[in-house]
Amino acid sequence: MLKMAFTGDCIATSEPKNNYFDNNKVIELLDKCDLVSGNLEMVVSGNKSFASTYCGGEWLTIDEDDFEIVKKFGYTYLNTANNHTMDYSYSGLKITNEILDKNQIIHSGSGEDLHRAEKAVYKKINGDVVAFISCTASGDDASRAGYSTYDMPGRPGVNMLRHSEVIYATSEQLRAIDEIAEQTALNARFLKSVKMGIHTLDPKIHRLGRVQIVEAEKAEKKTYCNKDDLNRIIASVEQAKKHGANYIIMNAHSHDIKGETDDTPDDYFIEFAHQCIEAGVTIFIGTGTHQLKGIEIYKNKPIFYSLGNFLFADEYLKYWSADFTEKFGVTTDISSEELWNLRSRNKTTGLEFDEMNYKSIIPIAELTDGKIIKLYFYPIELGFEQKNGKSKGYPYLADECTKNGIVERLKGLSKEYKTEFKDLGNKVEIILNN
Repeated sequence: MLKMAFTGDCIATSEPKNNYFDNNKVIELLDKCDLVSGNLEMVVSGNKSFASTYCGGEWLTIDEDDFEIVKKFGYTYLNTANNHTMDYSYSGLKITNEILDKNQIIHSGSGEDLHRAEKAVYKKINGDVVAFISCTASGDDASRAGYSTYDMPGRPGVNMLRHSEVIYATSEQLRAIDEIAEQTALNARFLKSVKMGIHTLDPKIHRLGRVQIVEAEKAEKKTYCNKDDLNRIIASVEQAKKHGANYIIMNAHSHDIKGETDDTPDDYFIEFAHQCIEAGVTIFIGTGTHQLKGIEIYKNKPIFYSLGNFLFADEYLKYWSADFTEKFGVTTDISSEELWNLRSRNKTTGLEFDEMNYKSIIPIAELTDGKIIKLYFYPIELGFEQKNGKSKGYPYLADECTKNGIVERLKGLSKEYKTEFKDLGNKVEIILNN
């Protein structure tokens, strides 16, 4: 039998309090598993790499010595395809992956070109071969890895799942949109390129700059996977099967949401998850919006649309780029405390002040003979209120009251998928359709 644990986003630029690792129940739980998987959402290059002109929201990097904190959780595998992977450009990517290699932590989702970024990595445990494939749907397009050719090197970066967005509007709304476009000349450059034969004009599509809008009976937004990327990633799943993988884990990172809250997956992400399961993925692990999303059992395989955060300690930064301080109109010699006050508007706003970003789960799957025989999770909280000396942003097993709140919220988020849960005391079983 094989026992796998999965965690969400790992961001730890701030250290925990001195006694955090003493008799740590979360680490005791993970130590009992054969394999521990997570999403490394920061760079491990310290001040050795220059910053990209873009970032995943903030430029996140730590020293190799500080990576020891992450290592204490016993990771076998870390996903390196997300919107922070390229915060410190190609050098930051290279150094991070080299440090993971040095520490014998397997990783996927990024590399020196797309051949490396898209391929599965493998771990043989208890006689079984586990394959890990990773991609991100969020991040600057400049972070996207590219293939090499017979005479040109490939482009370092992440395994990107691009997607398109189609906006639908009523005929009345389109009349107003067309009027705005005409009066502001927003479409002038595009229309000129049509005359030059560079682009084609589809009469069904109305444009407002780069936004494309189609007439419909009601206004709505729909998203779709880029077919080339979808087919390419599914081909990696097929290759893992040919390689002899008994189990295939897909890690996918997405910050896109369907509605107005961070707990609903977008259309294309659901499409992608279903395609992965149909291709042979055993477990689909989503991350991205720092909050839990629903759980779906699709063709008797689990889809976790987002595991939220596992480590979320980013209030204080050791390093930051000139671009970062420029955003706030201050010089680079500002202190970390002063920068934090600016980022949080004097500790009043930001992701760090939403309690939902500090409540998550650790799913555990028990597998044998190529099948999941048990699936359950432990609710965790990340010390949001810092009660009883807790370290904010670091995981603790949830008490009964907090556990019940997390479970009820997850039930609500999973209701549309008709997922069933069974309370087992300090853990919750996810009912499979065996």
